[in-house]
Amino acid sequence: MSKIGSKICQNSDLDEVRRLLAPHTTRVYLVGGCVRDTLLGREIYDYDIEIYDIYPHKFDALMQSIGASGVGKSYFIYKFKNFDLGLPRSESKTGERHKDFAVSYINDPRTACLRRDFTINAMMINIFDGELLDFYGGRDDLRGQILRHIDEAKFCEDALRVLRGVQFSARLGFTIAPETLNLMKKLPLENLSRERINAELVKFFKAPNLHIGARYLFELNLLGWLFGKFVGGEFKGLCISRQEFDKFNALLKNARKFVSDERLFIYLLCGYFGLDARANLERLKLPKSFFSVEKEPFFKDEPSDFELMKIALKKPLKFWLGCYDESRINRAKELKIYDERFSPDIKMNKILTLGLKGEQIGAEIKRRQEAAIREYLTKTDRD
Repeated sequence: MSKIGSKICQNSDLDEVRRLLAPHTTRVYLVGGCVRDTLLGREIYDYDIEIYDIYPHKFDALMQSIGASGVGKSYFIYKFKNFDLGLPRSESKTGERHKDFAVSYINDPRTACLRRDFTINAMMINIFDGELLDFYGGRDDLRGQILRHIDEAKFCEDALRVLRGVQFSARLGFTIAPETLNLMKKLPLENLSRERINAELVKFFKAPNLHIGARYLFELNLLGWLFGKFVGGEFKGLCISRQEFDKFNALLKNARKFVSDERLFIYLLCGYFGLDARANLERLKLPKSFFSVEKEPFFKDEPSDFELMKIALKKPLKFWLGCYDESRINRAKELKIYDERFSPDIKMNKILTLGLKGEQIGAEIKRRQEAAIREYLTKTDRD
């Protein structure tokens, strides 16, 4: 038994599943991402489990006996605690929509693995004895940090795998094999729903290696397909040269070292290329949490100390997306606005005695805030 297999077998989270299934089968496997992440030494939160040698009617009865909930229409996956339990199956595309698949029960693990997208997601570990099944070289690709498709025909049945490859490259820091990248270039994404597209984009936005995924978006001609300008209300895809992209991507790579926020990619892309953030977010139907990026000031050139202080009126600069490099962080710390807001002592009651109304009050507050900033910078000998 491998060390990894032994570790899995000793996992108490799986004890209840083992007790339930042991009288019926010994071929029960962890599959997909949880195996990949186990081999990478990453934390596992959810388990996908595939159960062999139990036919559908018996499987359904067992799942109902523990109160597991079935999800899916053509083929049940049962959710029980942090486990997704299912039977092995094969899938064949029957139409253009993502639901247009014929699904059938199949009790052979090698064949069942063909429906997986990449070799690193097609490994299996037996929850009883720790046996690792790796029919398509996933462990070698894991060591080589490579994303490689398993079967050309199966891979091309779902164009979403293009975006899955992009977000995996960004999350894991992996390279996409040339033959797989060539396949991805041939797959059109037009028939994918916005919901499926943005689910993968959100995973990409959270990834530590944004610059790797961004480069693949550019090479696949998807950066301009996903994002762009709006002329007269009509979407015009982003069209930039490789040189322009390389400059942007270098900025993105460096910024990710300092900012882990999932909004960073949208912030930098829209700011750097002058895109309407809200229009792009609405077009992609991205979560509302991303829309606050509109309120984040962007400076393509270095902001002045005065401009930094103005931002600090609203929040400490450690919470500003634009504080994405060592220079800006150090300047914010020197100004004492990295961990704390700048809060000038402005007496509202004195402003109200001036007899100002509506917008005049706001303008006076702004004037006094800016005066306080200038005074502060003068005292600290900063311009």
